[in-house]
Amino acid sequence: MQPIHVSKPTARRILLAHQGLLSAAAAQPWRTELSGPTGTLTAIERLGALQLDPVSVVERCHHLALYARVKGYKPAWFDNLFAKGALFEYLANARCALPMGALPDFWPIMLQARANAAERREALAESVGEVLEAARRQGHVRPREIGHDGPRLMGMGYNAPDEESKATGSAIDLLWLGGQLFVSRREGAEKWYARPERVVPKAIWESLQEPEEIAPSAGATPRPWGAPTVRRGFSPWTDMLMHRYLNAFTLAETGDFRFGWQKLTAAERKSWLEAAAARGEVLPIQIDCVKRRYWAPAPAAEALLAAEAAPAAWEPDPEIRFLAPLDNLLWHRPRLADLFDFDYVWEVYIPAARRRYGAFTMPILEGDRLIGRIDPRMDRSQGRLLLQLVQLEPGIKPDRSRLARLGRALQAFARFHGAREIALLRTEPEGLRLSL
Repeated sequence: MQPIHVSKPTARRILLAHQGLLSAAAAQPWRTELSGPTGTLTAIERLGALQLDPVSVVERCHHLALYARVKGYKPAWFDNLFAKGALFEYLANARCALPMGALPDFWPIMLQARANAAERREALAESVGEVLEAARRQGHVRPREIGHDGPRLMGMGYNAPDEESKATGSAIDLLWLGGQLFVSRREGAEKWYARPERVVPKAIWESLQEPEEIAPSAGATPRPWGAPTVRRGFSPWTDMLMHRYLNAFTLAETGDFRFGWQKLTAAERKSWLEAAAARGEVLPIQIDCVKRRYWAPAPAAEALLAAEAAPAAWEPDPEIRFLAPLDNLLWHRPRLADLFDFDYVWEVYIPAARRRYGAFTMPILEGDRLIGRIDPRMDRSQGRLLLQLVQLEPGIKPDRSRLARLGRALQAFARFHGAREIALLRTEPEGLRLSL
């Protein structure tokens, strides 16, 4: 099949529009229409998945991603969606919040994970029983409330093979991965767990099927970050998960190690894409001056063609937003380089001496371009937002209108965090500090 040829600006504008971040005549940002808990849920449904992370240098990544897309966003709106059974937490791009309506597509993955972890679950039988009994008795439990004096085991859960962790914590991870516990409530970084019948709406729960037996898949890994593939040829579940991935990414390339949110070989990826393309479900996309071949679901491909034919309608307004390190737009860093000519590394896990921009560096999006970075940190004791760096890319002119927009965006960011004061510590170029 011959690919659709589009320019870089067209590709990034459609990507931004599909993720609710573009302001243009042909596409308005989601926050012009989405607000409140209902708007928050709609944003997550449109994104397909929202990556979670406990780091709280400023507000957590999932809250920052929603702040960029939902008018007047408040973190409590997201937390309440878990309590109401509107979201569940599972592995997609990583550990993600997902709309509850997606659970049937992920259920076979959970069952496969349960089968893969059979031996480890047997080794933790006492702790598994303790956790399930606590969930039955209390309804909702926190990991720190269970197994205070229980055994500690080596190489379990998220720890390295030579580190020990609490057996009940490992049991919770395995039960969650296998769909026998669900996250029922979130407050900050802390999670409550409950049995699925307490969390999943009755109609969805009763529709889920549990086959009599599922064999472990080849190369099975029961660790919580290793989602398995349901191995029955290219099963309906593989198709559904692949489509969810493509719809969430809009433009994807097979070099992504998370491609399809499954462990597929290069041959399997190619085979699936060729079959889906033959059915007209996905189309190959060739972006000018980009070596990599991209793929898009059919509706996104149609939007690319429309935008390429009418570029004036897609010319973006120069609104400024700050993107969380795990924002959906940043999921695949090679795509950032291809479409935005922007190199980005989240430096929070890099030793301080080797950091270039800062621990919580957030890209600055202006219209359809990534023009620089900020490195914010919230001094909560003093109510101050510390801007440890505000950086503009080479060639980006700090003219008066741009600086005014940047200043307004920083003030709004500070208000979102409840900061009474902003402290600007360093800029690149250096003279930018006086201008701001």
